[in-house]
Amino acid sequence: MNWIELFQPGTLIPWLLGMVFGIFVGATPGLTATMAVALIVPLSYYLPADAGLAMIIGVSFTAIFAGDIPATYLRIPGTPASAAATLDGHQMARKGKGLQALYLNLCCSCVGGMIGVILMIFLAPQLAKFALKFSSFEYFWLAIFGLSLSALVSAGNTLNGILAASLGMLISTVGLDIVSGAQRFTYGKNELMDGVQFIPVMIGLFGLSEVLRNLWQPSISKSSQDHLKSTKSTRIPFKSILKNLTERKRLIGQSALVGTVIGALPGAGADIAAWGAYGLAQKTSKSPEEFGTGSDEGVIAPTSANNAAVGGA
Repeated sequence: MNWIELFQPGTLIPWLLGMVFGIFVGATPGLTATMAVALIVPLSYYLPADAGLAMIIGVSFTAIFAGDIPATYLRIPGTPASAAATLDGHQMARKGKGLQALYLNLCCSCVGGMIGVILMIFLAPQLAKFALKFSSFEYFWLAIFGLSLSALVSAGNTLNGILAASLGMLISTVGLDIVSGAQRFTYGKNELMDGVQFIPVMIGLFGLSEVLRNLWQPSISKSSQDHLKSTKSTRIPFKSILKNLTERKRLIGQSALVGTVIGALPGAGADIAAWGAYGLAQKTSKSPEEFGTGSDEGVIAPTSANNAAVGGA
């Protein structure tokens, strides 16, 4: 596909329609970018190869970005890849900076996605050969790497990260044993045969906890609503946002590189890439104590990485 073919109506229209569909799916909590691609792939069979590929790519990238919309305003990630951006994005919204957080998400998603694609143009053959060599040994250490991220992103409290990882491993034992086929902790429920799915856990962790928190402390809920309403009349300082991104170009490049590498690994995805970039950004930041309180860096890092992971995949 060359640049001229990309902007032909036969390619441009499916591409734009795919992006609109990706935004709708990504902004709906409980739906994922993978689901959006699965729904759009059958339609691509009736299109030319260039148009079908453009439509699928548009769906993938926009669904990842759109997941940050409910994550910012509702503290409910639209997709698993947006979970890391929830920590600081929602705090910015509560401070009346919700639109600024979304503009940061949009800019970093675009830049991170482009960096991921450019890196894959040059590194795809090498990464593909590396991925084909993955065996049970490498998958074991990939699992250890995923568990270590929980300790990495635990700001100043490694014990909490270890306990969270242990709880996650305990929950993952629910379902059928992949070796013996024995049922574990299903309690006669067929719905638990496949285990506890990640999407319900994520919505319960972020969404349900936020609802209970607002019910328990109504004053916090009213304060959050006042801040969210104030964003309607808030003017977005585009110059300051552009300056902010320019000053943090190293962080964007670092996070995009992390996202590309993790996205290229078999079994890893945009969600792991986002958490890895978030943890690395916190460790290398000059003000790590601001993470989780509405830090720009806490929004820039995961949103750059999760879209770069799409290119890496």
